[in-house]
Amino acid sequence: MSSNDSTPLNSPRKIFGKTATLDNNAMLEYEMNKNLDGKYREKAEKELGETGGELTYTRIRQLRQQLNIYNENHQRDLGCRRDDSFLLRFLRAKKFDVEKAFKMMQKYYKMKEEHPEIFKVSPPSEMKFMLEMQIQTMLPKKDEHGRQIYLFRVERCDPYKIPVDYVFRSNVLALEDAVRHPETQIGGLVVLLDMAGLGFAHARYLSPHLARKTVEVVQEAFPLRFKAFHVLHEPFYFDAVLAVLKPFLKDKIRRRIHLHGNSLSSLHKYISRDLLPAEYGGNLGPFDNTEWRQAILDNEQYFIDLETYSNRSESGCFQLEHGDGDAESDIDSLQFGDTETEDSEFDEDDRRVLSPKRNARSIQNIEEIFLKNGFDNGCATSAGSDAKQEKEVEELK
Repeated sequence: MSSNDSTPLNSPRKIFGKTATLDNNAMLEYEMNKNLDGKYREKAEKELGETGGELTYTRIRQLRQQLNIYNENHQRDLGCRRDDSFLLRFLRAKKFDVEKAFKMMQKYYKMKEEHPEIFKVSPPSEMKFMLEMQIQTMLPKKDEHGRQIYLFRVERCDPYKIPVDYVFRSNVLALEDAVRHPETQIGGLVVLLDMAGLGFAHARYLSPHLARKTVEVVQEAFPLRFKAFHVLHEPFYFDAVLAVLKPFLKDKIRRRIHLHGNSLSSLHKYISRDLLPAEYGGNLGPFDNTEWRQAILDNEQYFIDLETYSNRSESGCFQLEHGDGDAESDIDSLQFGDTETEDSEFDEDDRRVLSPKRNARSIQNIEEIFLKNGFDNGCATSAGSDAKQEKEVEELK
């Protein structure tokens, strides 16, 4: 609710055209939703169960109550924002299942605590040098389903100058920017990964650790609906890497991965030419992220505030509740996610491949694939080389 809104807190208010009553404990902040296009309202109701009005307000209030109960029981603050617009993105990601939304929030902040080197929300000014390299962008037009399209180009990443954590953090920055917008929360995101120019030196970008963390982001920890993954110009060994990762992937995510090789015509069956830059046989003109980049830079304070909240969290405050389960089982569930989702088709075989022993064996297989393809030299980095990279990054800034 904006500061100049004079409507009494206890009076009825219109939300998505329906009525809800506000109170002092939960001031609805639907400013970003006021101008939401009708097709997104319809999509939210049909696909997410977001009916608006009192029911939507109730779900937001219940999620906030979950946070309050958690903080009281653990005598520490989860360290998250509590405004309605922030809570709403988690509810939308989990189709308004409050329990699942709360678990996702726990995992979201757990990632930031345990791996700040890759999940830190960097101020855009610190990442400006990377944004100016024209590596990635959100394409300006959404597809016919109302989904935003994120394009990332590997060949623009110099593995000798850009540390892998900066690559990961630039993607986190892009996702945090995308999830601000209600249309993207509802419509979802399509990822287009162009692997042209990928060499052995890029192996550090494909390490098992980062692959696992990427899976965790997509499936468990980030409040976005990842609707499709399109891969172009993938190397010959990518199928083998993907085959090893597939046991970690939920069935709905597996079905959303499309490998196109060098075929633009194959890509165009899924993404219209009207949405793509000229480099991809599209009608938008040459790739240019200037407008998207500037929009991120103009919202510096938003990203600083996100990180400020994350820093409020304390060590050990993210353990999920599993009754009397031990800590080890909690860790396993956080690494590879719950096997129950709103549209999961997992059976006992799926649960078996997610066992810790099978996980370790699969990770070893990934490492063997890298070694067989000459990745041992590309993956190994000494402290000296890391320091040299950091120095080069500072010069680029």
